[in-house]
Amino acid sequence: MNNLTALKRLCNAIANTFYPDNGTLELVLFNAGLDAQATAQPKDVEIFRLAVRLVFGYIEQSRSENGVSTSVREDAIKESLAMWCNEYGVDADEIIPDALRVVRNGTNLW
Repeated sequence: MNNLTALKRLCNAIANTFYPDNGTLELVLFNAGLDAQATAQPKDVEIFRLAVRLVFGYIEQSRSENGVSTSVREDAIKESLAMWCNEYGVDADEIIPDALRVVRNGTNLW
């Protein structure tokens, strides 16, 4: 498995409705100085931190629901992240902010 695939699958494992596109993942890996096609290492903490940042930025777009759907529950993401932090040996307080910013109405974003 390469870094691109590992990052994509980890994002989906954290928030199972999140399927980031390859272009976004490649950019995030590039900006972190990681080769998308390099062989992934098991429980790579840097890949985990990138996945967490992507999940925090996750907003499901839907033109039929005033632009942005907020169907993802903040508490569910925090619970999932806490479990994954434990799996990766990372302090959850270091990763999870006190409050995740949620867009309540996307009408003005179009």
